[in-house]
Amino acid sequence: MDGSRKRRATNATPSSTEGSASKRLKLLNSSAPSTKSTVQQVGEKLLEQLHNATDKNGREIALQFLTLPDRDELPEYYDIIKLPIALDTIEEKLKRDAYPTVTTLESDFKRLVQNAKDFNDSKSLIHEDAEKIRKLVFNHMKVHNPAYKEDPGYSAFATPIPETPAPPAQNGVRNANTDAAPGARRESSAKPKIVLSARTSEPPAKQVSIAPSAGTGEDDEGDEGAEEGGDGSNDIDFTGMTFQEAQQKMIAFLLRYHDEEGLEIYFPFGNLPTRKLEDYYKIIKHPVSLKSVAKRARGQHGRAPSTNITDFKTWDAFEEEVSFIWRNAQEYNEDGSDMYNLADEFREHFQSLLAEAKEKVEEPAGPKIKLGGPKPKVMLNLSQNRGSPASGVSVDNEALLRQRQMVQAGVNGQQKAHPPAVNGNHAKPVNSMRPSSSGSPLDSGIKMEKPLSQSPGPPTLMPSGSSTNGMMPPPVMRPTSSSPYPGLPPPNYTAPAYLPPTPLRSYPIEAALLPSVTISTHPQLKAAKPFSISISPHPTLSQQSTTLSLPPTHYFLQIQPTISKQLAMGRPYKLFVTVNGTRLTQRDTLLNSETSRRTHVYEGSLAGGVNRIEVEVAAAKGTVNAEGLDVEKVNVFVNLMR
Repeated sequence: MDGSRKRRATNATPSSTEGSASKRLKLLNSSAPSTKSTVQQVGEKLLEQLHNATDKNGREIALQFLTLPDRDELPEYYDIIKLPIALDTIEEKLKRDAYPTVTTLESDFKRLVQNAKDFNDSKSLIHEDAEKIRKLVFNHMKVHNPAYKEDPGYSAFATPIPETPAPPAQNGVRNANTDAAPGARRESSAKPKIVLSARTSEPPAKQVSIAPSAGTGEDDEGDEGAEEGGDGSNDIDFTGMTFQEAQQKMIAFLLRYHDEEGLEIYFPFGNLPTRKLEDYYKIIKHPVSLKSVAKRARGQHGRAPSTNITDFKTWDAFEEEVSFIWRNAQEYNEDGSDMYNLADEFREHFQSLLAEAKEKVEEPAGPKIKLGGPKPKVMLNLSQNRGSPASGVSVDNEALLRQRQMVQAGVNGQQKAHPPAVNGNHAKPVNSMRPSSSGSPLDSGIKMEKPLSQSPGPPTLMPSGSSTNGMMPPPVMRPTSSSPYPGLPPPNYTAPAYLPPTPLRSYPIEAALLPSVTISTHPQLKAAKPFSISISPHPTLSQQSTTLSLPPTHYFLQIQPTISKQLAMGRPYKLFVTVNGTRLTQRDTLLNSETSRRTHVYEGSLAGGVNRIEVEVAAAKGTVNAEGLDVEKVNVFVNLMR
C-alpha cells in the first residue's frame, strides 16, 4: 500500500529540470507582471491627479478628503451621511477590483463630492474644494468613461444610498422603475406615490465644516450655488435685498422648505429627471427645475462660470420661468394624483412668496425702448410781419374767365388762348388782385398773379388771324399720328428728392436678432400633408419678404419666431407678430438648451385671399452706451386659395 502510494507520488513528481508545481507557481507569480483592468488604470490615474491637485495658492484641495472623520469626534456626521465615502475608500476598492465599470467608479466620486456639499456650508472652504474636485473628475471621465461617447446627453449620478427604498421623484416626475410602462401612464388609474428623501433640514451654517458628506445628485452639475442663502427655516424676509438676491433667496428657500415632519416636500422639483425617461422629454418641451432656475438667477450657463447677473430682468420673466415647474408636473402626471396636487401646492406657495417679494423689492430700471421714430419739428417764423390778404381783397372775375377759355382752347387743339376780343380789340390784362379799399400797398404781402405760362391743354401754334369779328378761330386739325401730341419733346420726369434708405444690417448675420421664423400648419388641423417653412435671415438686409400659397384647409397657422441668444439672455427687446394688422398674443415659449435661443409660439387664422403676416423685433443696441434700436422684420404674404 505504501509502495503503490509512493509510486503514484513518484510518477506525479515533475522532472528535476522543471521543479515542483508549487515552486513553478511561485516563480510564475514572482516573474509575471501584474495585469490591471481598465477601470483600475483609470481610477489610479485619477487618484494620482487628485493627490497632486492644488489651488492657485498651492494648497492641496484633496487633503480633507483622504479619510473619513472619526465617529467618536463627529458622531453627527454619520447621523446625516448615510453613505460615507473618502479617497482611501475608493483606493481600497480599486485594489480589490470592486468596480465593474468606469461609471460605477465615477458614481463613487460623485457621492464623495455631493456628501461634502450637503454637509458643509456653501461658503466654506471644503465646499469650494469639493467643487474643484468635481470639475477635475468630470474632465477626466469625459475622456475615459465610454458612457459619454455612447450617449451625448449622459449625465453622471452619485452612488445610490442603500437605505433608500426607492429613488425620489424628481421635478414632478414619477419613479421610472414602476410596474406600468411610461407610455401607459394616462390609462392607469393607480395614483403614483411620492417618495421623498429624508434629508436633514439642519442649516449648513450650524454644521461642522468637514468632508466628505452625503446628498442626492441626479442633476447637480454646476449647482454649487443652487442653495446659497438657504437657512433651512420656513421664514423668509426680503427686506433690504437686491433684485437678484431676492430671486436666489426664494429658490434656496423652496429647495430647503420642509413640512412639520421635517421632510423637504419640494425636493422632487429640485432636479431634472434622468434622460433615460424618454417619455418625459417627448411630452415636456421645456423642462425646468429649481436648480436650473437658480443657475440662471446667478447668470450661469452650461459649465461656464457664473456672471452674478441674473437672466431675469423683471418679476414677470422670473415667474414665467418658474411656472414651467408646476405646469410640466401637471401635464405629465394624472389629474388628481399626489404629484399633481403637490404641484398645485407649490404654485400657491411660490405665488405668495412672489407677491411679498414684489412689495419689498423693486425691479431694476432697465433701458426704455422707444418704438416711434423721430417726430418732425414744426418751426414757425414770426420774424416777418406780413399783411393779411383776408380783408379788403377782391378776386378778378376776368382772370377766372380767361382760365376757362384757356381750358376750352386746349380741348379744341389751340396752343394759346388770348383774352376775349371786344369789338375786334383785345382786352388789356388786368391785375387779378386789386388793393383793398383800406389803402394797403400792393407789395404788403399780397401775392400777385403770375403770367399765364401753363394750361391744362397741350401748347399748339396759334394761326394768323386769331380772331374774326370777336369770335374764336376754328380749331387746328391734328395730323395723323400715333401720339396725341406729335412734334413735342418728351416730358422730363424728375426723381423724388427723398427715397427711403435701404434696410442694411450693421452687424453680421451670426448676430441676427431673428435667426429663423417658422410658419407651419397648426397641429390641431391634423392635415394629411402639413405645411412648414423656416425663413432664415437675409445675408445683408434687416427686412425681407416672401410669398406663399396654401390650400383652404391650411387656414390655421402656427408662427414661431426664434430670437437670438443675446436677446434670450437679457438684452432688452420687443417682439411683434401681426396677421392682417391684428397683433397676436404669445401662446408658449420654448428654450433650446444647446443654442440658448428662445422660440416664441403664436397662433393665427387666415382669411380667403391674400394675407399679410408681419414678424418684427426691435432691440436695444448691442454695444454699450449706444443709442437707437436694431430692428429686423419679416413679411410673409400668404395666398389662401378659395
